[in-house]
Amino acid sequence: MSARQDRGQSGSQVSAWMPSNDKFTPLTQQSIVAPYGLKLQQTIQSSGSVTIPAGINFVYAIVVGGGGAGNSSTILTGGGAGGVSYGWTLAQSTCIVGSGASSGGSGGYSRYGHIIAGGGAGGANQPGPGSAGSGGSGATGGNGIAGLVSYYGAPAGSGGAGGSTTANGSNGNSAVGAGGGGGTAFAGGTAGNGGNGVSGGGGGGSQASGSSTQTGGNGGSGLVGGGGGAAGTTTGTRTGGSGGNGLGVDGTAYTGGTGTTGTNTNGAGGGGAGIAGNGSNAATTVGGAGGLGGGGGGGGATAGAGGAGIIYLYY
Repeated sequence: MSARQDRGQSGSQVSAWMPSNDKFTPLTQQSIVAPYGLKLQQTIQSSGSVTIPAGINFVYAIVVGGGGAGNSSTILTGGGAGGVSYGWTLAQSTCIVGSGASSGGSGGYSRYGHIIAGGGAGGANQPGPGSAGSGGSGATGGNGIAGLVSYYGAPAGSGGAGGSTTANGSNGNSAVGAGGGGGTAFAGGTAGNGGNGVSGGGGGGSQASGSSTQTGGNGGSGLVGGGGGAAGTTTGTRTGGSGGNGLGVDGTAYTGGTGTTGTNTNGAGGGGAGIAGNGSNAATTVGGAGGLGGGGGGGGATAGAGGAGIIYLYY
């Protein structure tokens, strides 16, 4: 009669063979762009030198551009989120991390190896791939700014149509680099929301004379959120839009900042969340700053700054 086999021994051998979670990033603890099976080794927040261990020839990089700033005066738009690009590249000893913009400017581009991510729009053209557009002007009820084609060639989202002085603004179109919401100068008007995408578009601005109720557009959500648009000029109720939400590489959900509401005051937009931090709330007429990792700044009488870019390296 053959000897009885103890299956528990086989189970123990399999259990002992399985690697522990400190060797890789579990799937439940990362976003869709993080590489399954590799561990995050470096998080880089400033330009300069990068040290890669000897023998590592290729790394997987997630690169995020700086966020666009909100706009002030009567333009009042939210800034677009910085672009997100990712993939394998040869190991490099230097990098560029884009700065967040201020006063209506566009964010700086980020680069590691040949992986490049553009900065979000702040009322001007974005400097690189995948970034989102800012909202349309509240002064003229202008169209939202379109996003840019992604690093891998995915189409960009067009900006929402402006409402001029006769209608509400339209929402920006969703895409990898989403379009900004349309602005409105219509009495009692609501500006368009930024489109959702990998990088969310900025909300449109809303302003009119008299005592009408004006509402800014919300920023679009994605891995990085756009800034909320502001409301101004009216002596009536002003309500700023909220910043869009973001999602970190470890799966952490980040939230956009809230806008402010008041009569003949307030009306600033909240900052969009970055890929690595929450957006800031607006304060009175000051737009909220974008979160770390490309969040768009909120619009306001004093515009919110865009969030700085960031780079993640896996190997």
